Amino acid sequence: MVVDMFVIGVYDISTVDKPGRRRLNKIKDLMRRYLHHTQKSVFEGEITEGQLLELKKLVMKLIDEEEDYVVFYKVSSVKNIERENLGIDFDPTDVFV
Repeated sequence: MVVDMFVIGVYDISTVDKPGRRRLNKIKDLMRRYLHHTQKSVFEGEITEGQLLELKKLVMKLIDEEEDYVVFYKVSSVKNIERENLGIDFDPTDVFV
């Protein structure tokens, strides 16, 4: 049985130079493959432990450990987190066409 967990991923990629700007786009595209993009550098969603491990390995290949950081907050279940929006109501799972 595969158990999903709720994950919030946040990153801060140094963009002071061209390689940093390329890393930023690569990290954003990578995170979008696994999680829902909710705000500039914030992603969230339900994934398996295996998917999270894979995502972290791929992130480590892309970032510059001297300039960038990525944080993952793990919650055992989406039922264990309360999400409150201020301003417009935004559902990251909505599909825009």
